[in-house]
Amino acid sequence: MNCPFCSHGDTRVVDSRLGKEGKNVRRRRECPDCERRFTTYERVEEILPWVIKKDGRREAFDRAKIISGMQRACEKRPVSVAQIE
Repeated sequence: MNCPFCSHGDTRVVDSRLGKEGKNVRRRRECPDCERRFTTYERVEEILPWVIKKDGRREAFDRAKIISGMQRACEKRPVSVAQIE
C-alpha cells in the first residue's frame, strides 16, 4: 500500500478490525518513511456472472429468469416447484 502523504511504497499495518457487519476490514497503517498514520477499508468485490446471448449481447445473470423458463418448460410435466428451485 502506498502512503497517501509521501507515496512511499511500503506501509505497515498497526491495527486491523472487522467492520460492523463483518463484511469489511478497517486497517490502521503507518508509513516507515514519514511516520504518518492513515486508515484503509477493504471489502470483497462481488463479481456477478454475465450471460452472452446468441446475438452477442451481454446481460447480467438473473436467477428468476432461469426459474420462470424452467416453470414454463415443465408446465405439463409432474415436476414440483421445489424440484425446479
